Amino acid sequence: MKNVYTIVRCSNRYCGKFTYCKTGQKTKQCPYCNKRIDVYKREIRTVDTSKQARVLVQEFNKELGKQVEPEWMSKSSPKKKVK
Repeated sequence: MKNVYTIVRCSNRYCGKFTYCKTGQKTKQCPYCNKRIDVYKREIRTVDTSKQARVLVQEFNKELGKQVEPEWMSKSSPKKKVK
């Protein structure tokens, strides 16, 4: 199967990060700023495997120079205090 994953770029002008989704999806939520991305308007490239997509997304985001964790990763549950 070819072109299984699509690489897209966030349309938020303050974010602009790259992410990937399965080909055929209409929208994708940005893992960094939570904005909804219209995949058909923002398509950058298609690849065969998720591993290829992940590597390309990491390279594209590294080139942006703003390697930031997604918002959901930074929101850790509060730690309980031990007495």
